[in-house]
Amino acid sequence: MAMTRGSGAWAAAALALALAAGPAWSLEKGQAAPDFSLPSAEGKLASLKDLSGNVVALSFWASWGKQCAEELKLLQGLVAEFEGKGLVALAVNEREERDRAQEFAERLGVTYPVLLDDGSVARLFGVNGVPDLWIVDRRGVVRARFLGFGPTVPKDIREAVVAALAGAPPSAGPGAAGAEDEAAVPAQLRAYAHLQVGAAHVNIGDAFVKAGYRDGGHFEEAMRELTAGVALDPRSVELRIWLGVSLERTRDRAGAIREYQTALLLDPGNVYAQDALRRLGVPPAPAAE
Repeated sequence: MAMTRGSGAWAAAALALALAAGPAWSLEKGQAAPDFSLPSAEGKLASLKDLSGNVVALSFWASWGKQCAEELKLLQGLVAEFEGKGLVALAVNEREERDRAQEFAERLGVTYPVLLDDGSVARLFGVNGVPDLWIVDRRGVVRARFLGFGPTVPKDIREAVVAALAGAPPSAGPGAAGAEDEAAVPAQLRAYAHLQVGAAHVNIGDAFVKAGYRDGGHFEEAMRELTAGVALDPRSVELRIWLGVSLERTRDRAGAIREYQTALLLDPGNVYAQDALRRLGVPPAPAAE
């Protein structure tokens, strides 16, 4: 099943990085971003804590990632658009030689810092593939994450940057980015975030399996994300279908059937749910509630 954002090439890139770095835990929205220090391609040391008071767009990338160039160019445009308003972009290159990373960034016209990561900072953030963009607010709290780079991503990234720039500065005091900020985010938007992360974990797990490896725990993580999303938006057909897929991957046939049938109750003409039920040997007609 294709990812909502990105492509098969993204999944291959995700696998390459995941195999190099090992399975990583997932940092979540609303948590404080871990501090780090990395050398830039120009030999200067940059740390996240030194950027406190700014909104930081943190892009994990590599020159072999087909979508990374588009994301880096987008950030260059945003840095220019919001010059003087507190936006800082950092391009965190994953496991490439300094000259290669610097040459690639210069060819794209990137003027913001290019940092060189040996994989340790990627593991801190739970990065499993590139591009992977994080928006960190003025208080150092994760406000958004974007896995891959599809047609709607530029608009979504810009909206996340605008929202973070409009947030309260550090003087708002400790804890200002806690429950009140989370409650202000619509449930459907939070559910959509769980959908994106869950779908990404399904695809990364599939890439592991296709390459002959174990799934690295990604299918289980997908179920946790998608279940949380369904709790927020139980009428989301897309969440139900992705949850059914993850349940199939973990060999929970009964659970998968239940989710596909629920999807059909919500959308009787959904072709994917119909085909999935036929594949599982169940008549595709939706069950009565």
